[in-house]
Amino acid sequence: MILGITGSFGAGKSTVREEFSLLGWYFFDADKVCHDIYASPSGEFFNRITACWGRNIIAPDGSIDRRKLAEKVFGKPDELKKLTDILYPELDRRMDSEIAMCRSKGINGAFEIPLLFEKDYTARFDAVLAVWGDAEIRHERLKTLRNFSDEEIAKRESQQLPSDEKLERADFALVNNGSKELLRKQILVLTDKIKNWNKK
Repeated sequence: MILGITGSFGAGKSTVREEFSLLGWYFFDADKVCHDIYASPSGEFFNRITACWGRNIIAPDGSIDRRKLAEKVFGKPDELKKLTDILYPELDRRMDSEIAMCRSKGINGAFEIPLLFEKDYTARFDAVLAVWGDAEIRHERLKTLRNFSDEEIAKRESQQLPSDEKLERADFALVNNGSKELLRKQILVLTDKIKNWNKK
């Protein structure tokens, strides 16, 4: 099973992907691919990004400061498109390579892709799982654990499909409004369902 995992900002996608990993699934994190690109203080991607948004987005360690870059692009569709045009061909290449590896080895893969529906990646996966959380709970997590402001949250959410629409379009769903233990129990039930699931 090649499972795409998506959901709204702050829903807990990474926690779900980590739980699948603990169950023996191979995992892929689209955000980490992008973060690896940002962390390299040289090369094609670094040069293209700084050419678009200037060297004031460079952090003291020489990498790209993701928060400063986010200020430049979120809430500005044309600017965000410039960034995705730079990042997504490389993301596609790495994702397709790892999907092919999972299929060739016959192993289960959990692929966390925040913009899975927005970028029309559905066909790459055997099934899609949406992680859903109440907006108030998601926002509180983001402000408390990751120090995001209401404005930053609103800008990022404006670039994504509504949470309920992602839920409707997915094959499976998890509700993450409670404890990690409760989420883990849902995942165990879900993995049992997946064993005998065939997409119509």
